[in-house]
Amino acid sequence: MANNLKIDIINGAYSQMRVSGITVDPSADDLILALRRLEGLANELYGRNVCTGYYLEETPNVNSPSGLESKFWYAFECILAQRLMPDFGKGMKPDPMLAKNANAGMSFLYSNTANPRQIQYPRRQAVGAGNRLMYGRQKFYDSIPEAPNTCKTNRMYIGDIDDFVEHFESYLNDGEAIASYTIEAETGLTIVSDSDTSPDIDYQIQADGGTSSDGLLRVKIVMTTDAGRVTTRVINFELTESPDID
Repeated sequence: MANNLKIDIINGAYSQMRVSGITVDPSADDLILALRRLEGLANELYGRNVCTGYYLEETPNVNSPSGLESKFWYAFECILAQRLMPDFGKGMKPDPMLAKNANAGMSFLYSNTANPRQIQYPRRQAVGAGNRLMYGRQKFYDSIPEAPNTCKTNRMYIGDIDDFVEHFESYLNDGEAIASYTIEAETGLTIVSDSDTSPDIDYQIQADGGTSSDGLLRVKIVMTTDAGRVTTRVINFELTESPDID
């Protein structure tokens, strides 16, 4: 995944466009335009909770890693190609095959990033005979808090260990840097390691679980800049048991 750069996605899109009649090689300005369209696409998907792992940057660079899993590469290329066609005078009569591939790519992204929720019982629905909670005294179901169903919620299987990064570039002013920080996690999450890689803070989490019935746990980072400004980030984690394999 790290070897797949944003320029690779852009070049793939232009390759799709050549098949659709765009035969010129992209200029430097064309690459800048394509990067802007690509960032816009990723932001749009992020806003719709389509979590592809794309690496969004304050200052985008075509040579930065895309962050995309390999299964998403072709979908991004097709969608980006379709969105660039109007810039080359092909907006009025888009290529039918490219449009079909772009639509299929968008459907693929939605279906492969969906995070369905189990529907909870209404608060006033009776528990029912033989299933009463709290030794028979609770007659109605309680709602269970859930982690926000957004791309900002990190999801892990209990027992897993993974790396995460919190970006502070958009918070830091010009010439400002991270001076110090604290990081803590709720019981059920273990911070294996953490480091200041200004403008980011990298950290590794082990998902222990076992302390929250809803699986919602949090990590809190408090960062102080060398100018004395302080900002607090609370990151949600949703822990679940790994599925059994028959």
